[in-house]
Amino acid sequence: MKYFIITSYLLLLQTAVFGQSGWTREKGGAFVQVSLSTFSSNDFYSTNGELFDQGEDFQSQALTIYGEYGITSRITGILNLPLYKSNRFSGTDRVGGVSDIRIGAKYALSQKLPISFAVEAEIPTGDGFNFADVREPVVPGQQINLPVSDGEFNVWSTLAVSKSLPTGKTYGSFYGQYNIRTQGFSDQYRLGLELGQRFIDRIWLIGRLGIQEGVSENSQPNVSFLYGEGTTYTTYGLTAMADLTNILKLTASFSDYAGFISDRQNIYDAATFTVGIAWELK
Repeated sequence: MKYFIITSYLLLLQTAVFGQSGWTREKGGAFVQVSLSTFSSNDFYSTNGELFDQGEDFQSQALTIYGEYGITSRITGILNLPLYKSNRFSGTDRVGGVSDIRIGAKYALSQKLPISFAVEAEIPTGDGFNFADVREPVVPGQQINLPVSDGEFNVWSTLAVSKSLPTGKTYGSFYGQYNIRTQGFSDQYRLGLELGQRFIDRIWLIGRLGIQEGVSENSQPNVSFLYGEGTTYTTYGLTAMADLTNILKLTASFSDYAGFISDRQNIYDAATFTVGIAWELK
């Protein structure tokens, strides 16, 4: 049971966490980021919000490609591809593969006051099963399921509004998301706030705060710890983006979880660290 409970966090790492905004790309404009993220924890919050030390570290790493392209001045295509994701416990072998792909588009409802609406399909790349052999303690033939795909099709809808100060060095964004889940899982919603400030003309610091809640109670409690069913949290983080050239950027960020708005439930509590390099064509 201990190993099955620990796997609940891996669904939260299936897609990289990118800020949502009301802006769309100019026609022909593009943004591509390649990032590597890592997470390790043994502190688990149950579906009742109780904290447990599992005594086994769960570790996950992901190599992700994220891209945006301006199809028109109002429509931006979006792709989020976890090219390779690996999971392991301190007592198991490592397993990995391509995680679920998100693809969609964002439409500018208003450009004077940037407001956008986006729809993204999350396409499963597996059936929700990926077994790792147990090494410690040695149990002949014992395996643990560590899926990098939850095996279900999702549809994400996002409404975002943004505002930049006249200096162009400070901005804020607020967004709401709704996730329609299939295979009998409960729908989810997210709310988030993002604030950015540019320093010395080449560095952006971006702070983020958000929550996730379920729309209804767990509809499948027997698999909640495997597929994020009943997972709630408050998340916060900070990203630094530095211009290396006019088109190349270096990024570094961390995100973590708290319980001061939404309680931590069915989640592992530790920071995720991410580094990446981005290319932007305006």
